[in-house]
Amino acid sequence: MGKQFDMIQIYNNEPEGYSKEAKRILSTVGKYHEQQPITVDVIITRLREKIDHQFLNNYPELRYILTATTGLNHIDMSECTKRKIQIISLKGESDFLSGIAATAEHTIGLMLSLLRNIPHSFNDVQLHHWDRMAFKGHELKGKTLCILGLGRLGIQVARIAQTFGMKIQCFDKHVSEEYWTTTNLYEALTGADIVSVHLPYDSDTHHLLTVDSIMKTNPSAYIINTSRGQIIKEEDLVRCLANRHLAGVAVDVLEDEFNISKSPLVKYSSEHTNVLITPHIGGCTYESMENTEVFIAQKFKQLLSLQQ
Repeated sequence: MGKQFDMIQIYNNEPEGYSKEAKRILSTVGKYHEQQPITVDVIITRLREKIDHQFLNNYPELRYILTATTGLNHIDMSECTKRKIQIISLKGESDFLSGIAATAEHTIGLMLSLLRNIPHSFNDVQLHHWDRMAFKGHELKGKTLCILGLGRLGIQVARIAQTFGMKIQCFDKHVSEEYWTTTNLYEALTGADIVSVHLPYDSDTHHLLTVDSIMKTNPSAYIINTSRGQIIKEEDLVRCLANRHLAGVAVDVLEDEFNISKSPLVKYSSEHTNVLITPHIGGCTYESMENTEVFIAQKFKQLLSLQQ
């Protein structure tokens, strides 16, 4: 960048609850701000902002984006490449991420909440009702769980699911020795009672799940998605719910999280009780955010030391 450390202007545009230790580390390599300075060399962001052409035009001096996320679909990567902006993220940091359990735990939480009708039964009690039979649910034990993507999260979910007595079958481009795995999507989905999505989002996984593939699951199956919304064609998800091939859906992500008022799934959920939607909180725990924010700050500091 050509600037001394104390001249680098670091702007955190999502400072709520940001790690004090990460702030301390960043303050050793530049001037840390939570109010936008005149010049911005580095931006720290989470998932609230869509980092596109319009956003980047506001920061002509920007050289680095720090995001403690594995997915980068909130960032226009081609635009950043064009502007020679470096992205410092968690993508590819498999050794570090193997110790982060938040999203895997949230996946199982969604699974239990959906099959046992937990949120809607709680809402009913708040209305002073006490009707246990209205919320009769299903056990995880004995169910066939199809895991799409047997990376870090897929493996974590599989191991937790096994403790519930679930049968595991997986779809991944690499065959696993630990779990039954196929590289054929339709084969993996066949006979599934629950499908849990843990694939990275790219051109190969865009709309991987459509009506045709979803129909390979068992009738009255469930789909859980804590990966990225664009992997499932949302309109097709709603169609499969409407025709009752799917018994329920629980997601932590949407196809367009910056325009949820137009989401077919959000609209469907306002009229039905077999859909659960959380606002991308899979990785949003005090522990995981502290650890990942410190990791990104350290990674950035190391990068700067190599570039000076």
